[in-house]
Amino acid sequence: MAAPLAAGTRPPELSPEAAINHFLHTLRRPTRLLIAISGGSDSTGLLVTLVKVLRESRLPHTLAAATIDHGLRPASAGEAREVSTLCQRLGIPHRILQWTGEKPETGLSAAARLARYRLLSDAAASMGADAIVTGHTLDDQIETVAMRADRSAGDALGLAGMAPATLYAGHIWILRPFLHTRRNAIRDHLRAQRIDWIDDPSNDDPRYERVRIRQSSPANDPGMIERAGQRRAMLSTAAAVWLAEYMETRPGPVAIVSLSDGGPIPNDVRDHALATLVAILGGKPHRPAAASLTRLSAALDQGFDFRLTLSGTLTLRRRSQLFLLRERRGLLPLSLAPYRTGIWDGRYAIVNKSAVEITVMPGPAREIGADLPGIAREALAGITPQVTAQYGFSVPERDLVTITPRLSLYADFLPLFDVPLADTIARLLGAEPAPPPLV
Repeated sequence: MAAPLAAGTRPPELSPEAAINHFLHTLRRPTRLLIAISGGSDSTGLLVTLVKVLRESRLPHTLAAATIDHGLRPASAGEAREVSTLCQRLGIPHRILQWTGEKPETGLSAAARLARYRLLSDAAASMGADAIVTGHTLDDQIETVAMRADRSAGDALGLAGMAPATLYAGHIWILRPFLHTRRNAIRDHLRAQRIDWIDDPSNDDPRYERVRIRQSSPANDPGMIERAGQRRAMLSTAAAVWLAEYMETRPGPVAIVSLSDGGPIPNDVRDHALATLVAILGGKPHRPAAASLTRLSAALDQGFDFRLTLSGTLTLRRRSQLFLLRERRGLLPLSLAPYRTGIWDGRYAIVNKSAVEITVMPGPAREIGADLPGIAREALAGITPQVTAQYGFSVPERDLVTITPRLSLYADFLPLFDVPLADTIARLLGAEPAPPPLV
């Protein structure tokens, strides 16, 4: 077995055993890992290598496994049973999880991905797992970067590819130990042990974007992807430091950023911080489009007062201060049955702990400062959640309703690159910070 790599010495490509050995030694505490295994070569290699390295190293980690039967092909149920047999032979607890219900005619890949992680998250909770591990490889990483480059020219964030760890739904980490390992190396490793894998025919179906990218043989430099990831992490950290020092909040919420204190800030740091704030304050799952961000950046560079709306967020410059808050449009009511939860405006998680139906409507902030610009005061009259119920309470009571700020941009997936910035914004807005990463 290969010795663990020293910090900072990891080469662009690793053998399966070296990658898993390095990964297991980076876990900060004894961890139960749920392996997401489809039966394909990558995830089968992940399972087999984890079992082998753990048995040889005697590290204090344990394994479980789960297979998603998406129900999209007649053979999928039988393939899931084959995986179960392999796991049983290796002594690893295994469950088959079924994606049931209607499947969308469009956006099937995205819907399947969300369903997959939801099912895996539920399985992790029931099997006592601390994290989910997936078999994404260096080949997947190169394809991901190529896909993102095709979709959003000029967006440097996407060039970082997949993070080695991503927080799902605010509570469980998805870990990717094979991001420096080639698929062919994994297959050679399996062949050497006389272990077969399942070839999913959809992996060669050109109707899927990833397949088309794969067949085009993208040639991204793994070292370049690694450097892009490091740059994104540094950008997030710098943006977090800037906001922590120069941003304050008021009820509403209103974010107020000082543009004059502390000397000049690099434009890329400023723009990344503000793009992230704009998305979160507007309740959106994505940062504003590049054209909108260019307009905001140009307006800031000119140094004059301005008013812009991006992704549902009102941005106002008044002298040396920038005010950001939700615009007063498109705020729809939310009805919640007794003991149910829901999301209002993308910005708040609402829990109805009462025995009656409640309705969440836009209402005024509890305080509207006279020193705020008039446009901001006008918006604050109707952007804050207000709860009513059939018997008349209109102020959220802790024993009846809980209202928690939500970081919409990171609600489903928070890549490790962005944790410093996400945690800083969470603290400033009164939201829950991310749990500490395991690696």
